[in-house]
Amino acid sequence: MDEAIKTAMAVVLFGAGLFSFVAGLLVVMSREYQDTLRTVSSHSAKISGKALTEDGVAPVIDAASRLIDAVCRLIQTAVGVGAFLALLGIGVCVIAYWMLPT
Repeated sequence: MDEAIKTAMAVVLFGAGLFSFVAGLLVVMSREYQDTLRTVSSHSAKISGKALTEDGVAPVIDAASRLIDAVCRLIQTAVGVGAFLALLGIGVCVIAYWMLPT
């Protein structure tokens, strides 16, 4: 009975670790933030081109610059969280393997 409980716990932990690892890889490999950054960068280039001809565009350029910085930080945070999830998943899988009765 005791070994059956340990085996069940190890299987559940291994599944949770595998799920965490896959979720971390999906977050790291996700390209949705990079697409957003490219779009904002292309629009900010168009806005800065207008800045040479119009006087009231300086606040818009400043806002676009801040938006690009915020998206860059968002990408860095997402990659960090994804890496943490992947490493945590590997650790949980190792612990689950260690828990298996011999």
